[in-house]
Amino acid sequence: MVVTLAVFAAMLVLVIVRPRRWNEAWWTALGAAAMLVLGLVSPRQAIGAILAGKSALLFLLSLLALSLLVGKSGFFDWAAIRCARMAKGNARSLYRNAFVLGAIVTAILSLDTTAVMLTPVVLAVVRRLKLPAAPYIVLCALVANVGSLALPISNLTNILFADAFHLTFAAFASRMLAPQLVALAAAYALLRWHFRRELPARFDGESIPEAAAAVPNRTCFLVCVAVLAVVLVGYFLAPLARLEPYAIAFAGSGVLAIAGAATGRVRLRALGELSWDLFPFVAGLFVAVQALDNLGIVGVSSGWLRSMRPGSPEKLLAAAGAAGFASNIMNNLPAALIARSVLLNSHAHTGTILAALVGADAGPIVAPFGSLATMLVLALARREGKEVRTGSIVMFGLWAAPVIVVAAALALALSFALVR
Repeated sequence: MVVTLAVFAAMLVLVIVRPRRWNEAWWTALGAAAMLVLGLVSPRQAIGAILAGKSALLFLLSLLALSLLVGKSGFFDWAAIRCARMAKGNARSLYRNAFVLGAIVTAILSLDTTAVMLTPVVLAVVRRLKLPAAPYIVLCALVANVGSLALPISNLTNILFADAFHLTFAAFASRMLAPQLVALAAAYALLRWHFRRELPARFDGESIPEAAAAVPNRTCFLVCVAVLAVVLVGYFLAPLARLEPYAIAFAGSGVLAIAGAATGRVRLRALGELSWDLFPFVAGLFVAVQALDNLGIVGVSSGWLRSMRPGSPEKLLAAAGAAGFASNIMNNLPAALIARSVLLNSHAHTGTILAALVGADAGPIVAPFGSLATMLVLALARREGKEVRTGSIVMFGLWAAPVIVVAAALALALSFALVR
């Protein structure tokens, strides 16, 4: 037990610290290899753990391709400029617009897209308008996490849970609508209050170009908008055709790739721009969590969960709180993988499953390493010469996370009380 926990803890520390600036994938892969060499997990178990998540990994690949191709169309730049122009010089309206845009992008293209593609665009607009960067950096990090409850595609943790518990796209979306809206409302209110002194009343909008100037090719852009609309509808209809949701995303990516190639916006080398490192990163975590499972931790936790009344508000709050706390201690992806094993082992009620996701998705906003999206936002901000002190993030998250998670979990409990 001690060796397994020590290897797992060392792996997490190395992922967070990133010695020699090595990618996170190196450390999870090395951690998994160490567990195999030490006999903490068998090769059969390791392969089984990875194969069990193959649908989730294919969905992740399809989303990464779709997001990259949407970016090539100029969609994110166009949307950010539209937000600025719609604010009409009102800096607080701009802040609200940026939050809404982040929530929409996170919902339909995942939190990593918000972190990697939308954050640099938002920071470029803020720099151009000479506005303080810190409120927008925290906004991007917060909305990437809190806005990822809505759909199975919004977060890798959602994909993993929807696949493991056979939740259809429509069933997931209908149950998570109320908690998502409540979480977003709470997050925005807390952000506005927290940055009330830093957000100016007005900005000079004279330097903002026309939104059309951000579109390099109109045909490619229009195809992108149409594909996004069709893909979103397709996710809901996929079960009727007995298709996996990733098939819809791959089809959308194929159309965008053809349109991009025909208009000169996409070249074959774009394949190198995909975040391929996410796959060994996730696969390494699958193996590491399997080693923890071998210790019996999952069995003990499952017993604790079974002792509570099925579907009760206190059980939903406990599941959300435990997942949120674990996510801030070890990062939300390994926390979600452990929670998934516990929930499968305890034959958990759907409400408890979704409550754990509320904690894993919206909860990791205390520690800067709580989620990969937060780490990416802060890294991109540093690259732009904009730093947000770790202490200020932690202090904000310490009181914001409980409020958001509890509010969203209660909304989820109420939805189950009203509609069984």
